[in-house]
Amino acid sequence: MQRGDVAVFSISTVLAAIVVGAVTLSLLVLDRSPRTTVIGSESASSTWFVVTWGPGLCKVEPTNLGCTSGNVGEMGQTMVLHGLWPQPSTNQYCGVPKEVADRVRNVHGSDMPSVQLSQGVQTELQSRLSDAAVMAPHEWYAHGTCSGVTPDEYFGNAAALTDQARKILDPMFKEAAGASMTISRVRDRFDAEFGAGAGERVGLSCRNVTGEGSVIYEVQMSLPPVVDIATSGNALSLGDLLLKGPPLSPQCRHGHVSEAS
Repeated sequence: MQRGDVAVFSISTVLAAIVVGAVTLSLLVLDRSPRTTVIGSESASSTWFVVTWGPGLCKVEPTNLGCTSGNVGEMGQTMVLHGLWPQPSTNQYCGVPKEVADRVRNVHGSDMPSVQLSQGVQTELQSRLSDAAVMAPHEWYAHGTCSGVTPDEYFGNAAALTDQARKILDPMFKEAAGASMTISRVRDRFDAEFGAGAGERVGLSCRNVTGEGSVIYEVQMSLPPVVDIATSGNALSLGDLLLKGPPLSPQCRHGHVSEAS
């Protein structure tokens, strides 16, 4: 082999070694990179209990039927029940015929199928849902059918939990109305009320609104499966249920708290 050939061979060998080393290093780096893990009740068998700040609802969705009818405005500065959502989030419309599910998905439609509820539960929902005539069937067929309980139990429990959530959240949101609030403040309040760890089961949902930026829309709380929640005939404890639910991602770290219009 001539000297020039030796030089070319040596350079090729070095380059090949560099390439192999780079590839090996890349694989090692990729293999050692932290894997993203979903932490929250969306990855477990549990329930999201979701309430919406009334003024925030009408700020984000001014065409919402509960806002255009004036029902949400009449409630004042308070949390409005959105629902109890069995997790994972794909757990929806259990056993519901496609034609019924299609009607339910059009939440603003007038062709909403009915759901049988006792008069007492219907009355409770009037002051807790933005528009009970539309939202009760929507929530039942979309989420309640996967809960393992009857409609009366499902909505009775949801109404009772809403009352407890209002006692904690309403004063905070009223005080912060027109200003910003952080998830840390909300979580600290739940820890103070129910004990360490309760706040880790609470998250915020925010929406962008022109002129106001990120607006706090909903508060989500992680609870055990609906079927494990006490029936409407027994006393419910939001604090006890929170401590039994899996931790929840904070999601929105801070946002603007809308004032009542």
